[in-house]
Amino acid sequence: MSNGGIQFVVPSDPSLFRQIMDVMKDAWSMPDYTEAVPPHVMKAIVDNGGFLEVAIHNGRVVGFVLGFIGYDREYGYYHYSHMLGVLKEYRGKNIAFELKLHQREWSMKRGYNLVVWTFDPHQGLNARFNFGKLGVISRKFYENYYGEITDGINIGLPTDRFKVEWWITSKRVEGRISGRDRPPTYDEVKDVAYPFIATEKREGIITPLKILQDFSKDLVLLEFPGDINALRAKCFECALKWKIMFREAIQNLLRNGYIVVEHVPLVEEGERHNFYLLARSPLEEILRGEYPWR
Repeated sequence: MSNGGIQFVVPSDPSLFRQIMDVMKDAWSMPDYTEAVPPHVMKAIVDNGGFLEVAIHNGRVVGFVLGFIGYDREYGYYHYSHMLGVLKEYRGKNIAFELKLHQREWSMKRGYNLVVWTFDPHQGLNARFNFGKLGVISRKFYENYYGEITDGINIGLPTDRFKVEWWITSKRVEGRISGRDRPPTYDEVKDVAYPFIATEKREGIITPLKILQDFSKDLVLLEFPGDINALRAKCFECALKWKIMFREAIQNLLRNGYIVVEHVPLVEEGERHNFYLLARSPLEEILRGEYPWR
């Protein structure tokens, strides 16, 4: 398949596996290849029921997606999407979205209804892509899931992660990937969703003050930093404080039956804010696109 000069193929040439490592190194700002998946592991995944597709432009690998079989007593068998990466210079060209659509098609042909992966909940652009564009939901959060990772994105901070569920045959997902169903704006939910973390601006930095524990509301807005990477560079302690307070808040919400259903951005006075919208609704209703804020 191709799109605007981009070719999407399942690699077999060993040289392409090596190039995938280069994409990993660039996409995650790795200082070396220590955190990259070795070519022999990628080859084993492809040859044993897993999925690997690359995006190629002018003979060069510029993006990839890698996944394998997963199993859970609740879900049964599913497809686990372990990594998705695009070279920084090729971002914004819809390559990641095309790779996920191909992964969805591949998964459905093999009888999977569910694709699962983890991501850092503090990365706002990833949150927008996952919830807003793909239509994932999340019911699981893990503290320091991978332990220490020394790439440029994760170094120094705990690797807390959402595990997200992409119910690829659901009405919600079909609506999101087609563009028929859009995520809510901040103005659409601000009056019906309870803000779960109080914040204030200190020395030009938005800082979390305390968790506002109230589980009587069915809709909750949970704030997280507008740009965690820039915040870490400016004030490491501030970034860590956000991580710790967010961790406590999300764990309390998930224990009380909430589901993370949306990413809601807000730009106020030129400054970006990020929120997760959580709903205490039956999963089946959310997957049917029946949202309590509408």
